[in-house]
Amino acid sequence: MPHPILILMLALLITACQDDVANLYPSSHDSPTYNLTTATIEKQELPLIYPVPGTIVAKTHLQVASRITGYIDHIAVDEGDQVGPGAVLVRIDGTQVEAAIRGVEAAITSAQAELKDAKDDLKRYRALSKTRAVAEDQFRDAVVRQTKAEAALAQVQAELESKRQDRKHIQLTSPVRAQVRERLRDQGDLASAGQAILRLDVLSPLELEVYLPSSQIGSVTEGQRVDVFIQSDPRPVIGEVVRIVRSADSVTRRCKVRIALPDNTDLTPGQFARAHILLGREAVTAVPVSAIVERAGIEGVFVVKEDGAVRFRSIRTGKQWQDYREVLAAARHVRHTTGLYRCLSRSLGIWTDLLSRLHGRRHCTGWRGGAQLPADY
Repeated sequence: MPHPILILMLALLITACQDDVANLYPSSHDSPTYNLTTATIEKQELPLIYPVPGTIVAKTHLQVASRITGYIDHIAVDEGDQVGPGAVLVRIDGTQVEAAIRGVEAAITSAQAELKDAKDDLKRYRALSKTRAVAEDQFRDAVVRQTKAEAALAQVQAELESKRQDRKHIQLTSPVRAQVRERLRDQGDLASAGQAILRLDVLSPLELEVYLPSSQIGSVTEGQRVDVFIQSDPRPVIGEVVRIVRSADSVTRRCKVRIALPDNTDLTPGQFARAHILLGREAVTAVPVSAIVERAGIEGVFVVKEDGAVRFRSIRTGKQWQDYREVLAAARHVRHTTGLYRCLSRSLGIWTDLLSRLHGRRHCTGWRGGAQLPADY
């Protein structure tokens, strides 16, 4: 026979729990009602987006080289610097160029003197030829000498113009807005004609270079618009597919795709970006993003039942498109226990077999946070 004191204590505990539950869970007469906007979880046609990372690259590359041979007197930029049109990049020691110009100017003076002497001789021989005081061959030699003197003068004058053009190349400037990608020489090095000193990336226009699997490349076309996300910026920029290299890499089996980007002074070559390429459309189960909430680290939605009651249901979501997110899976039905058993299980730590006996000896597979999980869960 059970001890009367134990029975009395158990009855008092149950009564106390019932009083606490009555305070925690008000009656339906006291519960307020709300007018809420609801949405239906249903199949929708959403774009099939393939996100692929890539690198921003320059469409045009420049190689800065000296047209003359000379020692580098000064380099005004370093790797990573951005320069504008007309900015001074490199200055070459112009001593040899100036010396060459002075030498050509002296040659011009000599050629001019030679031409003057040749003209004077021809004038004298022409006058003597009328009196037959000179031979015809001497007169003809005077004509040839003047012609050669004129040609020699023209030659050194052209050479002087070339040397003066070299003077313009003593100081190398940038023709466009660009970024220094590589510096190949230092101050004091000997710069040879045609040898690269700097390599520049032109900052406008820029392109995004991505690699797509060869199985997906057939769904991409030139001129297609693409949403491009630059690093951590949540707002995309609109790019356009301008080049598709349909020859896949033999190792990765991927094809290169170039996407033109709009002019933006904040973009530089080498930045990371992510392109969302549209491959088609697919039917998926979707729910508005605004309807998804998080409780205790679990994503879910509030479901309105037929009787008007609202219950939280966990869901597993997939990719998102604008205001909708794909629903991959939803939790099965969970039946809540009464407040009495929740109070007993949480506050007193009573075993589940005792709870089953108090609950009409119904068998429960487990108790989690006050929720009774049926055997078919």
